[in-house]
Amino acid sequence: MIDRVVVDFVKTFGRPGIFMGVEPKMERLDRNDPNSEQVQSRDKNGGGLKWTATVALKYQANGREKKEILSITLLSPSAPCTNIHEGQTVMVEGLEMGVMPQEKGFSQFWSAAAIRPVQVNAPQGQAVPAVSRQ
Repeated sequence: MIDRVVVDFVKTFGRPGIFMGVEPKMERLDRNDPNSEQVQSRDKNGGGLKWTATVALKYQANGREKKEILSITLLSPSAPCTNIHEGQTVMVEGLEMGVMPQEKGFSQFWSAAAIRPVQVNAPQGQAVPAVSRQ
């Protein structure tokens, strides 16, 4: 079974999303003990710390407008998205959707290489890279 697929963000959603924030992705120090201390998740392959970014989306499906909120896992040694403000329009680069077997069915998860701020030109709705404010 294929457990992960690459998603073309622009073709799938048709427009930028709205950045809602980023926070450390937490897990239990001892996965078998529900009362153990929570610590920030780390990539098993040494790729850094795991972070969860939240992006709100509107897109067209079957001729109707749909809304979705994605929780996207990012890997970074330090806090990512520090140049992005809540409410800013963003594009997601290297988006992947994965599925994980559960006792009853499957759960879906998202990961990405990066999230970049963009500005939207009103007439065409085209996204262009935003200038970072440091």
